[in-house]
Amino acid sequence: MLVVAGGIGGFILLVPNMSSLPSFRPYIEKRVLEVGLLLLSGGLLLASPKARRQWLSVFRSLPWHSRWGLGAVLGLGVVSSLVAPSSFYALLEVGHFVLLFAVAGLVAAAVRRESRRVGLVLLGVVTTSVALYAAYFAVGYGMHLTMAGIEPWPDGSTNFSNIRIFNQYQTWTLPILAGAALAVPQGWRMARGGVFGILSLWWALVLASNVRGTVVAVTLATIVVGLVFRGRAKRWLAVQGAGLLAGILLYYILFLSRTAPPVVDELANTGSNERRLQLWRTCLEMAWAHPWLGAGPMHFAWPPYHFAKGASPHSAPMQWLSEWGIPSTLAMSGLAIWGGWRWIRQERDRLLGRGKLDPVAVALVASLLAGAAHSMVSGLIVAPLSQVVLVCLGGWAWGRYDHAGNSAGSHSLSVHSVLCVVLVGSMVTVGSSLRDLATIKERRTAFLESVERNVYSPRYWLQGYIGVRNPEVIERARRNR
Repeated sequence: MLVVAGGIGGFILLVPNMSSLPSFRPYIEKRVLEVGLLLLSGGLLLASPKARRQWLSVFRSLPWHSRWGLGAVLGLGVVSSLVAPSSFYALLEVGHFVLLFAVAGLVAAAVRRESRRVGLVLLGVVTTSVALYAAYFAVGYGMHLTMAGIEPWPDGSTNFSNIRIFNQYQTWTLPILAGAALAVPQGWRMARGGVFGILSLWWALVLASNVRGTVVAVTLATIVVGLVFRGRAKRWLAVQGAGLLAGILLYYILFLSRTAPPVVDELANTGSNERRLQLWRTCLEMAWAHPWLGAGPMHFAWPPYHFAKGASPHSAPMQWLSEWGIPSTLAMSGLAIWGGWRWIRQERDRLLGRGKLDPVAVALVASLLAGAAHSMVSGLIVAPLSQVVLVCLGGWAWGRYDHAGNSAGSHSLSVHSVLCVVLVGSMVTVGSSLRDLATIKERRTAFLESVERNVYSPRYWLQGYIGVRNPEVIERARRNR
């Protein structure tokens, strides 16, 4: 458990801020490291009966209909993958999500055992990760001021292949930073001021990066948190609001702009909305053609179905609908909405029954709400860093939830065997995907020769379309267009 905890913490701490595999581009580098983390976690569960018992205790404490619902989603995903045109890549996405769920369960098991201590560690990891990126930004900004030819952030180096992937990271962490500022003891004024300064810089980078999704998502999450927690959220709301105001001031100081931040113009831009609506229309067409099982996991990136800009539809519900089918989408949506509301209501009742504020509860609820809102219009469930942060925060919430009245049950040999079979199948599939690293250049070249643009479309890897090296697949895609 300590090994996996170190792996998760190290990933969130270092991946946004440094390049561990400089021979790869940032998106591929993050994916390779994520695959390594998933294989490490799966291997731990296979090797350690104690870890499996802890994981199964957390899973089997869920209500029976939740367990059966998740099992049905997995079964539908496997069947959909087997009948999909490219079964390997469909099973790859299923196996990847299974291992992500396994990591979330490990985090939940750790939180269940030591809720306060593990919660503080997770809060510290997220805050330190952002602080390290603030240092990364400061170094780049200093180079821009002192050296000719160095572009300012975000036109210069960001350590992300696309600024929108960085914005997803901001969506998860902005609410957490406000909670961290409140969680620091009042006597530690310098530490509290430092966290607030990082929060202000984070808002300044939001404004400078010209993003709408993060702004809208955090705004919606803030409104919902205010309505749900009311007076218990006042301090968190005040810190977040003060951070935004300080961020606006910091934006003008750092970026020397006499005009409104570019995000103001982006909020009024309808061009990207039209492109996204076209992607969602394609999803509806795919769901209409394949209503029960979908086109197959990851098959929005199958050229005969869709070969326009973007290998994902930039919407979690639309992606699931087109690739996994209507029944699976209804099951996942129902489980997410029902489970999320039960947890939020419990956090609210717990806060109202206490005499003091728990800033971590408010921050965690706001973070997951912001992530859910942003996933409606962005590929949060696709990008590697966002996936790891999601399972970390989601597992934290899962561990905090009190499953009163739900017995963990016994863990028979057959239950352990089923879990091991699922883990082995997922690990073999996900591990086999690393062979794609040997054909990166060939797949990129084939993709660029098949389209009239020079921008890659990331999905699992940087160039995410499936089957581009097969002339028959590309010919079918051209006929369908």
